[in-house]
Amino acid sequence: MNINFQFHGTLFNAGITLKDEKSLIVEFDNLELTSQFGPSLPFFVENRSVNFNTFNLGHSELYELNSTISKAISEQCAEIF
Repeated sequence: MNINFQFHGTLFNAGITLKDEKSLIVEFDNLELTSQFGPSLPFFVENRSVNFNTFNLGHSELYELNSTISKAISEQCAEIF
């Protein structure tokens, strides 16, 4: 399954791998995102919403990316719920 999302005005595409019914991995196929944030980010489904770990709130770029991806998953991947 794939999602599309905009980050800083650029359209990106990412793949989603379901680890189990409550956790998923978003994998980037973009050198810019991979070099800045790593090849993937973990997310989890809780109470019919997509959440992410907020362990590094000081990194506003990471928080913004996680929020954008979380919203894209909720809007584009209804089958997860």
